[in-house]
Amino acid sequence: MTLVRPTGSWDGTRLAHEGFVFGTDHELVHRVVPFVLEGFSRDEPVLVVAGDRVRSLLAAHLGADLARLQVFAPAETWWRGGHRTLQAYDRDLRALRASVPHWRLAAEPVWLADDEGREWSRFEAVANRCYDDMPYYSLCLHDRRRLPADVLEAVARTHPLTWADGAPVPAAAYEGPVRFLRSAQPAWTARPADAATTVITSPWAARRLLCAAVPADRRTRVGDVVLAAHELVLNALTVAAYAEVTTWTEGDLFVVEVSDTGPGLRDETLGYVPPDSGDGPHGMWLAWSLAEDAAVVTGPSGTAVRLYFGP
Repeated sequence: MTLVRPTGSWDGTRLAHEGFVFGTDHELVHRVVPFVLEGFSRDEPVLVVAGDRVRSLLAAHLGADLARLQVFAPAETWWRGGHRTLQAYDRDLRALRASVPHWRLAAEPVWLADDEGREWSRFEAVANRCYDDMPYYSLCLHDRRRLPADVLEAVARTHPLTWADGAPVPAAAYEGPVRFLRSAQPAWTARPADAATTVITSPWAARRLLCAAVPADRRTRVGDVVLAAHELVLNALTVAAYAEVTTWTEGDLFVVEVSDTGPGLRDETLGYVPPDSGDGPHGMWLAWSLAEDAAVVTGPSGTAVRLYFGP
């Protein structure tokens, strides 16, 4: 343990977010066990949420100290889709902050190995903004034997810290949340020639339009489409006299674009940030959570948001 500095110079006052990539069981144990024991020595709550293999290794090396973990849970049971997973995570973080001065977490997002779980990289990116003032060390575990190269590349771009020479160090490939989200969202291409565009001046008109526009083969999604687009139209009409609502199909996806001529979004990450319990903005979060995917283009001349809905 004297050969490593598990949390470097972290002083427990703000978020430290490390992406630790390992390729052998030895690498994992050598990183995580000292991390856990350091937490015990500082009287910090230590939480571990990981896959079966990681938990088995830690149980074998921690022995009786395993009982000192505040949480020791299988990661497989935590995935509920990106928005619902982050919302549950957010609730737990705020409960911890209300009860302890600082804590540490070792977590293995095993769902990144699956296609449907890859969106989690976007939430990892945004965590650097929305949890910046949270007093905990988040050690994110990534097994290079299980994860494809593009996911590992995203790990390097979404975690400000990495591990080198026995200590956490700044990650050279790290990008800010906005830059990462712009590269991760669906590519923004020209609207197809058969897209239908309508100028909207009221949320009621948008609801009526979308109710009629949803294709017959996906009428089960009408509620999601109408509610999500309604939230975007509300946002648009607070900054502009009208909004344009455009719809088309793209493969098996139904696409809704809401655009305005307002001053641009002050924060284009809001679709991935859990709303607080007060009266803060939540329309983008709700819209993003109802759609399969979303993309945004914004600037001084206006904003356009596309929502993608599957069957």
